Amino acid sequence: MTAKKIIIIGGGIGGLCTAIALQQNGFDVHVYEKVKKLGEVGAGLTLWSNAIKTLRALGVADQVIHAGSKVNRSYIRAANGDILQDAHMDEMEAQYGEPVVAIHRAVLHDILINALKPNTLTLDVGFVKFEQDENKVSVHFDNGKTDSADLLIGADGIHSAVRKQMFPEIQLRYSGYTAWRGVVETENEAALGLTSESWGVGARFGIVRVDKSRVYWFATSNQPAGEKSTSDQRKASLLRAFKDWHDPIYHLLDLTPADMILQNDIYDISPFASWTQGRVTLLGDAAHPTTPNMGQGACMAIESAYVLSRALKEDADHRSALRRYEGERHARTAWITNTSWMIGKGGQVGNPLLCKLRNFLVKITPAGAMQKNLQRAAGFDAMKDSWN
Repeated sequence: MTAKKIIIIGGGIGGLCTAIALQQNGFDVHVYEKVKKLGEVGAGLTLWSNAIKTLRALGVADQVIHAGSKVNRSYIRAANGDILQDAHMDEMEAQYGEPVVAIHRAVLHDILINALKPNTLTLDVGFVKFEQDENKVSVHFDNGKTDSADLLIGADGIHSAVRKQMFPEIQLRYSGYTAWRGVVETENEAALGLTSESWGVGARFGIVRVDKSRVYWFATSNQPAGEKSTSDQRKASLLRAFKDWHDPIYHLLDLTPADMILQNDIYDISPFASWTQGRVTLLGDAAHPTTPNMGQGACMAIESAYVLSRALKEDADHRSALRRYEGERHARTAWITNTSWMIGKGGQVGNPLLCKLRNFLVKITPAGAMQKNLQRAAGFDAMKDSWN
């Protein structure tokens, strides 16, 4: 590979995993992140077996498993608590060799940062634009400084500034629903012992234990994009909306401080043809953002980080390496994006009669059939599997 120095824009999960993988392969890597301070940002996430396999190749899997919480069983429930599906996640560990792990995003972030070489990550530097020629790519930052490298990787999220410069015509696709998220410490045995997603009319509520004492919860509701409220209004609205749902949903909402409840409208991008222009390529949510319905967003970024690094290591020319990277990742990430979109449409059905029909069909469908898509996702091994 002719490229020796690589700049990564974005210090999230995808950017950090890419930096780790590239450094393991001998590249000089510099990561620039626009936030001033890294802290307890975000909420929880689920890392399926496919992501844990890749993290093992990066040398951090055991730390992640220890810091998080294994998901051994997961339920789909109705709003009243009736069990519609009962999935045995421990069977995935037996089948695929790695567990399903829930973890706080900030904890995962810290593990990845500590795996980097010193002085790899620079904070409080915002990307402005890039310029490139046949020999290098130069990056301009909002503090007036510039840096140059052989390649630039835009891993700066769904609102990627790098992607906007490359492909200004690409638009976000609104799902039709917003999501609220929180992480709360609790002694409630039901909450700590339960991993579930409950379905109501145009709304869902998920519960996932992320460590020994904390639970990550999320709630969704159909509404127009852009509706905002104060933190107190947000909490009060959630308590009203979910007051009649099964335990321990109200308990978790009531326990969460209002200013710790995050809200984000849910978007993705319809899969697009190319992620690359010359010496610049995209990764993670900048390239293939997905709705969270399969729990595979972070997993796809982790896989893509490994595949991109491998292509750059093994191919002598950056052009063919980036073509190989896209060729290995396009179809799989597009399938995740489109399948997750359709699952979200089913989960957010707003007609009460259709919701009853949906719940009945889910209840009578064999568990194996319901888990087919997730198993197809979780059983993938980025180190050796191809996707077709």
